[in-house]
Amino acid sequence: MSITHTVSQVWGAGSSQVAVQSTKTGSVEQNSSLTLGTVTNQAVDLQWAQAKLLSVFIKTDLDCTLKINSSGSPTDTITLAAGVPFVWLKGSGVPYPFTGTAGAVTTAFVTTTAATNIEIRVLLDL
Repeated sequence: MSITHTVSQVWGAGSSQVAVQSTKTGSVEQNSSLTLGTVTNQAVDLQWAQAKLLSVFIKTDLDCTLKINSSGSPTDTITLAAGVPFVWLKGSGVPYPFTGTAGAVTTAFVTTTAATNIEIRVLLDL
């Protein structure tokens, strides 16, 4: 079964706008809608091999931190800003963002300072 994820972006200044839409089609999703209180290193189930990842989209209501593969001090620590999505698409020209994982993501750990909602959308091609 094919699954398609679409990411749309719009740049604007005054009456000038530039819109773009990117679509990826894969075979497996890892989607989560999380409602968390104040947490420190709350484990979140994320798993993929670098070669299989097609897209990742993460959005949170409040600033928080996402650590990849370790609750300590991993190379891949992402600071998520409230309302600003973290987006990566294979083939976008942006390098794979999880370089400290040796290519494989096995889990993630979230830290928040207040209750928040987190949306995670991952598309893989297995």
